[in-house]
Amino acid sequence: MAAENKESFIRWQGITRDYFSSVSNLVLGLSTGLLAFIVSGLVGAQPASRCLLIFATCSMVLLTVSIGLAVWCAINGLRDFRATTQIARSRYKDEPVRSSDRQETKALGNLSWRLFWWQMVLFGIGAGGVAITIIVQMWS
Repeated sequence: MAAENKESFIRWQGITRDYFSSVSNLVLGLSTGLLAFIVSGLVGAQPASRCLLIFATCSMVLLTVSIGLAVWCAINGLRDFRATTQIARSRYKDEPVRSSDRQETKALGNLSWRLFWWQMVLFGIGAGGVAITIIVQMWS
């Protein structure tokens, strides 16, 4: 029973990692696309008001930070996978695993999740700002 539970945990951990990467990459692509869209829209048109221009600029900043967090999240994830691989290699060779290595992977994993959620929040606010900017610009 314990072996079956371990296999189930490993399988679901892999699925979680895959979805984590997929969602982060999806939001990275959407953020980049929205940023390009709003920049091209602002370059070609005169904003209805100065307030709308400030609102659109704030949305662009939020989307840009979301993109930066997505890249940081990807790099941090690679560092986490590398550290985890080193632990697995040590276990494979029947060498002791240092507690500092385990703490490092735990810290990297926690940071990845924090970056992921901040990326999602900033994308959501930035996308909402773009939507409001477009709606106000069309009604004006």
